[in-house]
Amino acid sequence: MHLIITALTASALAVMLVMLALNTIRLRMKYSAAFGDHGHQDLTSSIRAHGNLSEYMPIGITLIGLLEASGVDFMILAGLAAGFVVTRGLNAIGLFNPPGPPGPARSIGIVGTLLILLGMAVWLAVTVLGPILS
Repeated sequence: MHLIITALTASALAVMLVMLALNTIRLRMKYSAAFGDHGHQDLTSSIRAHGNLSEYMPIGITLIGLLEASGVDFMILAGLAAGFVVTRGLNAIGLFNPPGPPGPARSIGIVGTLLILLGMAVWLAVTVLGPILS
């Protein structure tokens, strides 16, 4: 079984994670901040962008993999997976805004991420329970 959508999604998110990690490392070196943010807003933003992707990425990839292994519609799942990558990217971009209320990128990123995760969770539950309940 080839999990093409899962593999491509994981690859795209891994590249994004490495880019965010490198930015955090760069700023830690710039400010000589081995731990914490040393009061630098740009380092705080970088730490959170990296951490936020790390927090949401595992469940997204897991849901995509389980749905793909269940044989759901390829095109719909590919669209949701692409949407997940895009919304995670928008959220990361949005976290680099100055302090204050979330900007459009972050708002779209988090709302989109949560809607996609919820949609995939419900889709997976229906896919798994459908045959059992009928």
